Amino acid sequence: MLRHNFEALRSLHDSANDLLQSPVTQQALVHHRDEKWIHEVTEGSLRMLDVCSITRDVLLLVKEHLQDLHSTLRRRSAREPDLDDKIGAYNFCRKKMKKEMIKCLQALKKMNKCGSLPLSEMDQNLVAVVGILRQVRVTTISIVESILSFMSRSNRNSFIPRCLRARRVGSAVVEENEVERVNTALCALHGNTWRDEKTDAIGVQTANKRLEALELAIEDLEFELECMFRRLIRTRVSLLNILSN
Repeated sequence: MLRHNFEALRSLHDSANDLLQSPVTQQALVHHRDEKWIHEVTEGSLRMLDVCSITRDVLLLVKEHLQDLHSTLRRRSAREPDLDDKIGAYNFCRKKMKKEMIKCLQALKKMNKCGSLPLSEMDQNLVAVVGILRQVRVTTISIVESILSFMSRSNRNSFIPRCLRARRVGSAVVEENEVERVNTALCALHGNTWRDEKTDAIGVQTANKRLEALELAIEDLEFELECMFRRLIRTRVSLLNILSN
């Protein structure tokens, strides 16, 4: 789903930037620059940059805690006392970021309610570029909401997010993703002292493999978000340059 949205957003940005290079479109934008919907478009582009930046920061912080856990597991056994501390720090990190992420989601939802301002009669090229810019915003919101919702939900009785537990659809079990696998492995290690050494070793090995897979998944998201951030900047700069002429 996210991969499809990233690809769709890339295509939308390319189309928007191509249209913004058109002299006809540029003249039309300058002619309408005092209208309310122009402010909506420029303000939306700024907010998208803000939430994209926050999302990158969230992923970076979570990844740093995952790497710390991974490093601890690689050099120590599951019985080492600081392992529980590391898992607790990971849990605390998620809780700490939750408030900021929820605030971010609320701002995004307000943006989603905007964008319905009626356009006055205008050049068809302008109608096209404004339509695409609004689609860029909607797709960006969808991507960021998906990531932030995924990272912020949690079960009040466990550090494992409720939405990340195994789920069933009808009689079929939905395959766990990387985050679910990590949380399952950490839950098995966290606070348990009754296991034998063989069980500990298996648990540590499983957690290491799953942490590595999750780190790679987060790095992929970071790469896509960085590309998205740069395209948002390019589109915003092009738009502001046109409107300032």
